[in-house]
Amino acid sequence: MKFPTQLKILGHIFKVQLVDPEDIEKSMGEQNNARNIIRIRKDIPKDQVYVTLIHEILHCINDELKEVEVEFLAQTLYAVLVDNDLLKD
Repeated sequence: MKFPTQLKILGHIFKVQLVDPEDIEKSMGEQNNARNIIRIRKDIPKDQVYVTLIHEILHCINDELKEVEVEFLAQTLYAVLVDNDLLKD
């Protein structure tokens, strides 16, 4: 799968950026619904980039989920996508 530079989430276009680690404080990624942007560290392994992207999408969809719930869903959804060869380049 080609890494997206933008995603449509709930009718809104979000820019997706891979950024230097110093541009994100203490996390692998972040999202900003007010600015329609998702930023992910570019120095992490490829599999973690996709888990982080899923994680940030989940935050965009529902910001009331607890962090542990979002991380569980991101990890399990990533596993389903990999196990079914849906993330092939």
